[in-house]
Amino acid sequence: MRVLFCNIAWMNYYKGIIPGVDEPYGGGSYVLENQDAHEKYNFDPLHIELEDGTEQDACFGFTETKTSRSGKRHDLHIEKIEGCEACAKEDFVEDVTVIYCAARPYQNFTSVVGWYRHANVYRQYQELIIPQPDGTDYYQYFNAEALKENCVLLPKEERRITKWSVPRRQKGASFGFGQANVWFAEGRNENKMLDEFLEKIIEKIENYQGENWIDIDPDKLERRS
Repeated sequence: MRVLFCNIAWMNYYKGIIPGVDEPYGGGSYVLENQDAHEKYNFDPLHIELEDGTEQDACFGFTETKTSRSGKRHDLHIEKIEGCEACAKEDFVEDVTVIYCAARPYQNFTSVVGWYRHANVYRQYQELIIPQPDGTDYYQYFNAEALKENCVLLPKEERRITKWSVPRRQKGASFGFGQANVWFAEGRNENKMLDEFLEKIIEKIENYQGENWIDIDPDKLERRS
């Protein structure tokens, strides 16, 4: 299975910023300085028209890639995803399970918060215009997209360390997130502990039958004016 782990800011609903209810936590200096996060809409499906003329609801996910000292953003190296080694010149790859993770507020662990299955993952940021309640347009960057039916946002209470914790190498683990916001789960078949972790996390994703917070109606949540 093609798998990509993405580190994002922690939010409850990812349906826009709701002051006092759902604001981004963690996620790097941009979030801290601006009290904002592009991933705030990662699980807020939009109704779109596909190339074949049919209509579907889809999610558009953002995770920040590295930026050089000159301010240039680095590409997401999609050829590092397992099974995509021949895609070094491609703009995107298909059928990836994108697992979104975030540091739980005031606790010393990183948790899976949700995922996209059968996603398209892009090398460079794509841009999407999202209409706002006040009539303005918000320009959203994204580097993954998937149909709503393939997306799950775990309820906040479900994101427990005993079920959905993801390791970080700087905390002494032999695998997991490093300093970058993406982890390609490299080293499969070379690290038994990694193989066991991936097998368990994929099994839990494939067999998850619990509540999906992607179905929460954003119109019923108080939004910023």
